[in-house]
Amino acid sequence: MLSLSELSTRFPVFAQFTSSSLPIHGSHRGGRHWGKENTLETYRQAVNEARTDILEIDIWKTDDEHLVINHDGIIDGINVNQSTLQQLQKLDPQLVTLDQVLIEFTPILSIVFFFDMKDTKAIPLTLDAIKRYNIENRVIFGAVNRTINKELQKHKFSSIPICADIETMMKISQDYKQGKLDENYIYEHDILGFFVEPHTRAMLTQHLIDTIHKAGKPLALVGSLLDDPKVQQEMIQLGIDILFTDRPDILRQTFDSFKNK
Repeated sequence: MLSLSELSTRFPVFAQFTSSSLPIHGSHRGGRHWGKENTLETYRQAVNEARTDILEIDIWKTDDEHLVINHDGIIDGINVNQSTLQQLQKLDPQLVTLDQVLIEFTPILSIVFFFDMKDTKAIPLTLDAIKRYNIENRVIFGAVNRTINKELQKHKFSSIPICADIETMMKISQDYKQGKLDENYIYEHDILGFFVEPHTRAMLTQHLIDTIHKAGKPLALVGSLLDDPKVQQEMIQLGIDILFTDRPDILRQTFDSFKNK
């Protein structure tokens, strides 16, 4: 694992994790096995049962200027960003706003929020919310879409780290295969991230991870394989820094087994 002590001087969000020998525990959309993902109930389970470190949250802006939590941006065929909050909550009574999430979980000071931005127009309101709730030191940003990610880089607070988009990570992967990731390689992002699926698992070698760490970059993983305790154990042994899983309960059990060894 990368030593987060030096990184925490630039990004205070990492300060609480500097003494841990395990990756940071992330709950992807709360954890879908507990019920509907991206809801207060799944986030509560992730916090209370899995003792998660990070809640991963997908953010959109509604047509009437509310921030809501939804992955695909479509509810029953209706575009989230073209509808009002009232219209959307009639379609999905479990739909929650970012305010609801922050009101409930900001009092738990150990919780970090990974804001996965799905909508460029949501960025200004999200930055306002971060200031209102005084959580600048408890947020990590991400956006898998390159255009949204670039816009986020322009406007985010400098103390908040941002994770790379898919297009960037595909380029880094290709450059690694071609031997281009040397000490002069320029990284655009503060955190690098890979999707761990059957077709990408083989590229996660110790050499790649060491190369990324030598550049001072933490590595975050998400993907279906991370629901498997055997894969979780492998990633811990490889020194991955952040693990996002749809099974936060299993990941917590894996972490506890390492602590008890």
